[in-house]
This record gives sequence, structure tokens and C-alpha cells, in this order.
Amino acid sequence: MMIPSRRAPLLLIVLLTLPILHIGTLCADWSQVTDLDQPMTRLSTDPRKAKLAMKAHFEAQIVANEAFLRDVKKAKAAREAGEVKDSPKDTHVYESTVRLAVAQAKLASLESNPLAVTNALEKLKALEKQAPDDSQRAETMFRRLSLQWQNLGDTADQRRENATTYARLFASEFPQDRRAPRLLAEAAALCDNHPEEKTKLLEQALALSKEESLTLRLQDDRKRLNQLGKPLDLSFTTSEGEKFDLSKEKGHVVALIFWSAESAPCLVWMQYFSRYAAEVPALKVVTISLDQDRTDLRAAMQSLNITWPTFFDAKGWDNAIARRLGINTIPTLWLIDRKGCLQTLNARNDYQLKISGLLQQK
Repeated sequence: MMIPSRRAPLLLIVLLTLPILHIGTLCADWSQVTDLDQPMTRLSTDPRKAKLAMKAHFEAQIVANEAFLRDVKKAKAAREAGEVKDSPKDTHVYESTVRLAVAQAKLASLESNPLAVTNALEKLKALEKQAPDDSQRAETMFRRLSLQWQNLGDTADQRRENATTYARLFASEFPQDRRAPRLLAEAAALCDNHPEEKTKLLEQALALSKEESLTLRLQDDRKRLNQLGKPLDLSFTTSEGEKFDLSKEKGHVVALIFWSAESAPCLVWMQYFSRYAAEVPALKVVTISLDQDRTDLRAAMQSLNITWPTFFDAKGWDNAIARRLGINTIPTLWLIDRKGCLQTLNARNDYQLKISGLLQQK
């Protein structure tokens, strides 16, 4: 459950004024901690208000866990002093300590306090060694790596290297954990410009995956990877009823875009790419629409001044060409060289440099 900004102060007051609980009520106290686990949704579109709501949420988590740990400590002291007999011992101390460090790291990150983030991460790393069992050690390590994943580095190479290191570390420690192949898949997504490394990550993830949906995604990734450097077989009837055959475009550099007018990130990216492409007449552009509504597609194409050959079959993610070629993220930009061979798995972020390089090749 999200904590809206207008409710956060009240919640903080409640948490700050919690009475000292008796041992028998520790379970209720723990529920106050877990009630704050729900992800935040419906954040304000105003960045300042959204940040304040997130800050209040993380602060509430910190207060709740500190109150819980404090009450457990007092209850333990009462038990040892003989003030209470035959009272239950709480089993959530370790988990609460981990949650406290995670909330502190998130708050420090939100407040741009790198030293506090580092301290919280070091605390989590130390807690991994104190975990009562492998399951909780895996959970603690995953929480730490998830926090580190949010800041993998400033450059593409730093992000790729760090993601790969984190994913392989978790997979080596906990190969049976369902999250291991997912982390490997996320790391592989950053290795489009390093096909050998991407191949190794995909194969490792496929060997560990026990989820059908993830396995299908990984198979798509491998399908795309297998196309790299090879002639691409592509022909279709465009949305305007004309025939398009990639084999007849040999001698030209071709940009093949998979996108959807229903996707805001696609529309934003297309605004920039369409302006760029208009200034590079030597570049041939073809698009594959993962839309379901032809009206939406036409409206977007008109707005963006797009007249490129476009394939549309109203099947969305089940688009025949997208499925055959293993497309599972949009926008995706493939670049085909003058020989008709695929040279990139996704040049979405650095297309100008790569297109320039291909156009200079004879």
C-alpha cells in the first residue's frame, strides 16, 4: 500500500509514539513493519511532491523497524530478568535489521548522500555473514545487489561490467534461487555490443531457468543473437499495400525499427530519430509496428512525419516478424549493412555513431 504524501505525517506520528509493547504483542508489531512493504504507486506527477512522498515512506519504514527492534530488546531484557515467563521469542530480528539497512540506503540515495548509501550497503554485506540460514542470506544479498543495480556506473562499460559481476556473484552463490537467472538475463541485456559475453550469460541463465516465461524471453534473446553478422531474411506487405524486400536494398545501410505507437518511450525516441533520419538521406528506414490499432499507428506516423515502409498485422507483441526475430523490448533498432547483414542487436542509444560508421563502409 502506498503512503500518499497527505497521510505520511500522520503515520510517522503514530509510529513515533508507539507504546512499549508486551512480549505477547510482538507479532502485531511485526505486522506494522510488513504493512509498509507494498510498493509505492500513484505518485504525484509533481517531482517535488513525489520525492516527499517517497522520503516519508522510507522514513516510516526506518521508524517502524527501529521501534520493532527496540521493543524486542526490551522484551528480551524483561524475559531475562524474570519479569515475564513462558513468553514467545521473536524470530524476525534479523529480517528487521536487514529491512532497516535497506530503507536507510534508499533514503540516503534519495537524498543524494553517497557516504550514507555506502555505509548501509556495507552493513548489508556484513549481515549476509550473520544470516541464520541460506534462504535469508540469499534474500539479504539480493536486496543489496538490487540497491547497487540502481547505480551501476556512469558509462555503458561500467554498467555492463558491474551488472555482470553482480549477476554472476549471486548465481554462483545461489544457483537454485529463481532470481539468479533473472539477474543474468538483466546483465545480458546490457551486453548487446559484446556478443561473446552476452552468449555466456544467456546460456548460464537458460541452464538455471525454471520459469517458462523467462525461458521464452531468454530463447528470444538467443534467437536475436544468432542473427548477428548474418544476412537478414525480411520481406512483407507494408501497411500501404506495397511490397518490401530487404534483399533488394543491398548496397544501402538500412535501419530496422521495432516500435509501437502505444508506447510512450517509443514515441519520445521516435521524435529524435525521425529528425535525425530526415537529415541522412543515404539511410533507408523500415519499421515493424507492434500495435493493435491501425488508427493509433497512422496518427502517430502522421504526427512524426513517418512515411517509411511499415509492417502492421494488429497482433501487438505477437507480431509475426517480431516473434520470428525474437524481439522482446521496444524500441529496438537493428542496423543492416550494405551486404544485408545484421550488425547491431539494438543501436537505440548510440545510433548516430554506428550509422555513420556503416555509411562510411563501402
